[in-house]
Amino acid sequence: MNRTIYLLIFFLLANIQSKANDRNVSFSDSLLKRIELNPNDSTLNNVFLKQISVSMYNNSDATLRQVKIALKLTQTSSDYRTIVRLNMYAGIIFDLKGFYDSAFIFYEQGLAIAEKYDLKICKGELCNNYSITLAVTGQMERSIVYALKALDIFESARDSILLGKIYNNLGSRYSELQYYQKALEYYHKASFINERLKDNKKLAYNYGNIGLLYYDMNQNEKALEYFRKSLLLQDTLVNRYDYSIALHNLGLAYQRLNQYETALVYEKRSYEIACEINDELGKVVSLNGIASNHLLMGLLKEALEYFNQSEVLAQKLGARFYIMKIYEGKANIYAQLSDFQEAYKYNKRLTLLKDSIMTLEKDKAVQKIKEFENDKKQQEILMLTKDSEIQKLSAKRQKIIRNSVSIVGALILILAILLLHRYRYVRKTRNELADKNKIINYEKERSDKLLLNILPAETAEELKETGTSEARYFDMVTVMFTDFKGFTYLAEKMSAQELVYEINHCFKAFDQIISEHNIEKIKTIGDAYMCAGGLPVPNSTNPVDVVHAALKIQQFMNDLKLQKKSEGKPYFELRLGIHTGPVVAGVVGFKKFQYDIWGDTVNIASRMESSGETGKVNISQNTYEKVKDHFMCVYRGKIEAKNKGLIDMYFVEN
Repeated sequence: MNRTIYLLIFFLLANIQSKANDRNVSFSDSLLKRIELNPNDSTLNNVFLKQISVSMYNNSDATLRQVKIALKLTQTSSDYRTIVRLNMYAGIIFDLKGFYDSAFIFYEQGLAIAEKYDLKICKGELCNNYSITLAVTGQMERSIVYALKALDIFESARDSILLGKIYNNLGSRYSELQYYQKALEYYHKASFINERLKDNKKLAYNYGNIGLLYYDMNQNEKALEYFRKSLLLQDTLVNRYDYSIALHNLGLAYQRLNQYETALVYEKRSYEIACEINDELGKVVSLNGIASNHLLMGLLKEALEYFNQSEVLAQKLGARFYIMKIYEGKANIYAQLSDFQEAYKYNKRLTLLKDSIMTLEKDKAVQKIKEFENDKKQQEILMLTKDSEIQKLSAKRQKIIRNSVSIVGALILILAILLLHRYRYVRKTRNELADKNKIINYEKERSDKLLLNILPAETAEELKETGTSEARYFDMVTVMFTDFKGFTYLAEKMSAQELVYEINHCFKAFDQIISEHNIEKIKTIGDAYMCAGGLPVPNSTNPVDVVHAALKIQQFMNDLKLQKKSEGKPYFELRLGIHTGPVVAGVVGFKKFQYDIWGDTVNIASRMESSGETGKVNISQNTYEKVKDHFMCVYRGKIEAKNKGLIDMYFVEN
């Protein structure tokens, strides 16, 4: 049943994304009709280019069609920047689709126009993307040449956004050349810029690349940390391309940590998304990951089948870097199968390809880097020489100035008095502003604390930065419901103040317990209390965390019951139910925000509470499967649940 629910939610989200893509395509088509009437309208062209830069990652075929139409419409236009960028986007789309030769053609066309009309920034952007595509095909020398051209242009322009892009690209190139510390230096430069600009999309790229670098350096925990940071910044519903990459990266980290089953889950999900958006290179990368996991699990035939699928795609694309990994994997498999002839064949192919890319191409690329750095040093020497000449001229000028000081001394004294008066006035004004700023900061801290009382920290930050919060899908969340038995009867025996005090006393204790176990409080409804583990930050320990918290809550209620009985006062008894499964989470409301979760998982958790017994922790079959190695559980049998039929239930004893 849970698998059916998961598939229904998955297809629902896919349908939402499909409709969004259709709307984007329709909007771009309407822009093309307007461009046809006025191809020189730079404002209209910029709107179209912005739309294309987003849609090409989710609907490459439709976007490529629109780019080609736009190129025809603007071929007689004088808006050369638009023409250059259209060629660049066409190249990027062909790169995504794995047609690298076509990508190179459009990059070259764009560069020719940029050179002709001296469009330096456009030239730099083209060089940056050209460099990335060349690297995929193993042309390291040319890749470095174009990357360094882009760096030179962007440094001259002092454009932070573009510098962030080229630093990220150079980090990847240094990583491929196995200059890991230099690569890390460039990645951190890029992430520093994007953190300052609060550009989460590009920052997600940076974190993912830093994670891959730590993975190559065998620092697996740090790799996993950065992969998770990257995934948290992804808009998983809108940007499917980046989401697929992030899932593959997590698969790599879990594989290195020997958690092969978990790694396979992430790799297969990455492959599914790559298929949906026609990301051919993404398919190769995910298939390699799936094959490697099967190989490490000892499933040699399955691993070989996945490597074969990947090899067909990689050979078609000409993705030589990834072909090396395939040859290495297949040689390993054939050696384990004692087919030494095949193992030798693939080892030989691997050696030849490594010599081509990692020796010849690497040496050429390193030489280009050295030439670039030497040119930089030479420029610095010339600058120092010019500085020396400037200093000599400055000394002569100072002599003239000293001779003139006596004439203007009186004027300077008067000016100093005026400046002193001005300084005192400015200082007084600054002090007043500082006092006001303290009040503003104090009020801001108060409002932030109030917001965190009703929303998770990550969601609150998203709301403050963007004014909205996107709904997100979580595939494994553990939901807990509690309810006081006989609440209405006991409420009649207490005053309003006593009733509120008792409920508040219990709920404050519940809040403290769940906060110790990384669980998010969702809401209270009268005397019912609802919380969930595994969101807003996904984790794999949430079933165990929630059951731990549930046992502590029941222990607290039992202690409270004994205390009340000894005092001769009425007491509450608690039913508690838990279920694990997928949910959708988001913020609802306008005047009063409410973070909430939806899905059949929530309904089943509620039924687990109503079908439970006081003082007990009642869990579903799903939750039992995930916690049975941690707790002693007693099977209750199949229990009828309202609107859900018979459900297997368990009591957790300790």
